[in-house]
Amino acid sequence: MAGSDTWAGHRAVVIGAAGAIGHACTRAFAEAGVTVTALDKDLDSAAATAATLSGDHAALALDVCDPVAVAKVAEEVWRAGTYDSVVYAPGTVFTANVADIPWARYRALMSVNLDGAFHVAQGFVRPMLAAHRPGSFVFLSSMAGLRGEAGASAYCASKFGLIGLVQSFAAEMTGSGIRVNAVAPGNVDTPMLRQVAREVAASTGPSGDPDATYASFARVGAARRLVTPAEVADACVWLAGPASAGVTGTTLRVDAGALVG
Repeated sequence: MAGSDTWAGHRAVVIGAAGAIGHACTRAFAEAGVTVTALDKDLDSAAATAATLSGDHAALALDVCDPVAVAKVAEEVWRAGTYDSVVYAPGTVFTANVADIPWARYRALMSVNLDGAFHVAQGFVRPMLAAHRPGSFVFLSSMAGLRGEAGASAYCASKFGLIGLVQSFAAEMTGSGIRVNAVAPGNVDTPMLRQVAREVAASTGPSGDPDATYASFARVGAARRLVTPAEVADACVWLAGPASAGVTGTTLRVDAGALVG
């Protein structure tokens, strides 16, 4: 995404910057001329992401499951130079039927996918509100937040919940000039999707083929391919920036046709 004068002085925070989509978002912002702070629980990976970019970018450690830590990091980033956009990209997944859900994994998933989004929404919006500054938030949901899937009830519930957060948060922020949106990717070519393929294949027994399962993910609905992390990142950057100034409370699908056909 080419840089533009409309991005002049813009500063963005990407949370989950060590992941495939977070990394792509960090790169897309930097290529648009935006100064980025890359946050992740894995500080080394976040720093490595920031180090590959041209410009004056930063990286900090952040555990989104800790609301106190989130608030402290938000204040630290704000004091270092404020921020205009926040992208929430962390996520985790597991496959299990409702009758077999392992509750420790369920709680761990919810703490990242949904609780963490609430922590970030609160922690990062408060400095913006206190300063009477407009801005934008973009949260990574999923097509699994728009349609239930067998074996994915916990993941779907977290992503459905995230869309509810986005719509409610957007309604609360309209008078403050702060926009809140979601991006709902389809099947994205990432290590996490590879993990899902392995778990789905394992659930079918010894004959399960992870590679064949992964290939089948490209043929959901009318889709004939997987979505790339860069395509998702471009949608996130567009929603975060000035070109989408009239858009809030929406969920943008980037699914290569998975939910049609």
